[in-house]
Amino acid sequence: MKTLQALFHHGLANAKADQLAVTDALEQYSYSQLAHVRDQLALQLQQLGVKPGDRVGLWLDKSSKAVAAMLAVSAVGAAYVPIDPMNPLARVVTIVNDCDMQVLITTQQKYQHLSKATQLAVKLVVLDSQAELDYPSSVLTWQQIAATDASAFQEVQYQDEQALAYILYTSGSTGVPKGVCISQQNALAFINWSIETLKPNHDDRFSNHAPWHFDLSVLDIYVALAVGASVHLVPEMVSYLPNRLVSFIEQHAISIWYSVPTALVMMLDNEVDFASRAKSLRTIIFAGEAFEIKALKRLRQTFPAVALWNFYGPTETNVCTAYQVPAQVPDVLPIGTGASGAVIRIEDEHGTPVLPGEQGYIVATGPSVFSQYFGMPAREQAAYNTGDIGYQDETGKLIFVGRKDHMVKVKGYRIHLAEVERALYQHPAIKECIVVVGADKSLHAHLTVTEPAPTLLNLKMHCSKWLPKYMLPDHVHIAPALPRNRNGKLSRQALIAQLGL
Repeated sequence: MKTLQALFHHGLANAKADQLAVTDALEQYSYSQLAHVRDQLALQLQQLGVKPGDRVGLWLDKSSKAVAAMLAVSAVGAAYVPIDPMNPLARVVTIVNDCDMQVLITTQQKYQHLSKATQLAVKLVVLDSQAELDYPSSVLTWQQIAATDASAFQEVQYQDEQALAYILYTSGSTGVPKGVCISQQNALAFINWSIETLKPNHDDRFSNHAPWHFDLSVLDIYVALAVGASVHLVPEMVSYLPNRLVSFIEQHAISIWYSVPTALVMMLDNEVDFASRAKSLRTIIFAGEAFEIKALKRLRQTFPAVALWNFYGPTETNVCTAYQVPAQVPDVLPIGTGASGAVIRIEDEHGTPVLPGEQGYIVATGPSVFSQYFGMPAREQAAYNTGDIGYQDETGKLIFVGRKDHMVKVKGYRIHLAEVERALYQHPAIKECIVVVGADKSLHAHLTVTEPAPTLLNLKMHCSKWLPKYMLPDHVHIAPALPRNRNGKLSRQALIAQLGL
């Protein structure tokens, strides 16, 4: 399968017409219904002037209609651009203008904000069925789409596997969001590898926990639809309510779950009957952040027969390494070996490969690696330096150490904050931690803990088993909770902003 459309057609051919394809909190579509709505939307997009290569935005909450919209954009040869539904209007306008978007698909509620944006030159589609406002004639509504005779729609056939499939916007180092351009080849390298590795079938029931602007969601939607399985959309407002998540797994009989570790840890911490209520699970995948080893061992004990996978890769590479967690969880968790056809090297700052065991930058090459940021020149080198620090262990597996930008200099020594955090996490009382450099240029450990809370002296003695003296925390701050970003990850940046550093 070489295009996103081919994936869907494969699933459509292998599913019964009335077989469930996608569900949200309000409605569900069978495969035949999903295909029909896709074609109605696609024909209307063509009539709005959308051509192959154009960009179509999706600024809306998860829904079955929104999945149909995603497929419709691909069916007309365009690229879709998912935008965080919680984004402020100013950031939406920045993204629309940055990628020269032709059409923005949104909701009635968000349309009311968009109508105030005078600097927004884009055609609008309102994709929900609430009572209609007095829309101008230039706005396409759901009522018009639902009345469309789609029999005349002709799907656009991709001629180039490098054609743009979708754009995922990430935070840029300059403060301006950057659009990561993912081609049909990039997407399919990851999706096809996932199908070969996870071996899903039409009886599987996938959850979709991640928001759509986060690259974890690509597996949930496309792998499910490619094999004729169903995908069940976790509402944004439920994403980090642990009891509601366990209920979601139980009610929908989810068999394949994929999320950041934070969501799994929250369910472990808050639902004593997690295992018995989630007995439908056969595969759990996690990615996006490091899984603290103590918590991962608890997850393995809770689900001894479930396949556990650790996926790694920034947005620019899709998933480029993977590791299947064994029955006995190792004390240092590998990110594994190359995935999605990727070749991984560890290099120094000059691009020279380092020896096994030596730390360096994780560099990926392969068909899943992106070619450019939108509006910027194509990258000249096939290899992509992730900016992450890692090393190869004695078995050849890759170990993730931390981000390059989490490397600091304290007391004249170079220190990776993730190494200090890893040592702190070994203490039985520590639940979560973020280490930052304070205004006094010393190491401050911000923690959530169980009682009795450890003292600074306790933690210094504990960490001295793994760290040299200059890497021991100088100050400890205990809080009821640590800040997180929109994707549920612990956020060092948010903590730094909160502290005014």
